[in-house]
Amino acid sequence: MSPFGFWGLPAALLALLCCPGSGEKAPEQVAVKRGEPYKVNCTSSCPHPQIRGLETTLNKVELQKHAQWTEYLVSNVSQDTVMYCHFTCSGKQMSKTISVRVFHPPEQVLLELQPARVTAGSPFTIVCSVPAVTPLEKLTLTLLHGKKPLHTQTFGSGKDDPQEATATHNATAHKEDGHHNFSCRAELDLRSLGGDIISSVSEAQALQVYAVAPETEKDLQGARSLEDPETDLGPTYMSGVSTTTAASGAPQGLSPALAEGLWQAVGLLGIFLFLM
Repeated sequence: MSPFGFWGLPAALLALLCCPGSGEKAPEQVAVKRGEPYKVNCTSSCPHPQIRGLETTLNKVELQKHAQWTEYLVSNVSQDTVMYCHFTCSGKQMSKTISVRVFHPPEQVLLELQPARVTAGSPFTIVCSVPAVTPLEKLTLTLLHGKKPLHTQTFGSGKDDPQEATATHNATAHKEDGHHNFSCRAELDLRSLGGDIISSVSEAQALQVYAVAPETEKDLQGARSLEDPETDLGPTYMSGVSTTTAASGAPQGLSPALAEGLWQAVGLLGIFLFLM
């Protein structure tokens, strides 16, 4: 039976509150991953405690027991709770409060570029999301371009259950944006709860930046492919004689006098044939 009789946990809390000098230390805070077991070590400064134990609503198993400390394994940790280590030393009751904070790490970090293909000077949006995480106030999301931080977002207190967290950043595309990938880093800082920093990073995403819109570039390439160079055929020759004529109608290459004589000869030949 509990050393506090049938009053159980409420009696332990009453002993802690009614007697300010009975507590050994300030409340201890611990972070426990949801659903995982946790070891609790109840230690007393009393050299020979008569009665000792751990008051909790969780399932517990005693692992080790020594003169001034006892180790327990608690399980089924699914929500924030409070546990109490208690001792009786020389007829006085002594207690220590352990505040348990349940956490769910950012196991999955997703990054999306909206849109993924843009023209230089156009706006685009970077969206980072963590589907399930808690406690929300311990989370920080950092949007990165290469190794350079672009935007950092923290959150206020949320529900005890895991929930989604999202960070959004609007930016303008530049040609050099395509030289480095974008990513998102999620950090759950549990140091104030006796834990560590749990970090996860999304897969890198590349932004495709064009000088002009891709559709316009295709149209320009199509138009250039239809353009043919002009071909100068030059004079046309048949049977070795040029058929290019001068403005006067005479064959090219004859002097004016020779051409006039030729036309006169043709005229006389015509008259002769007519008289015959």
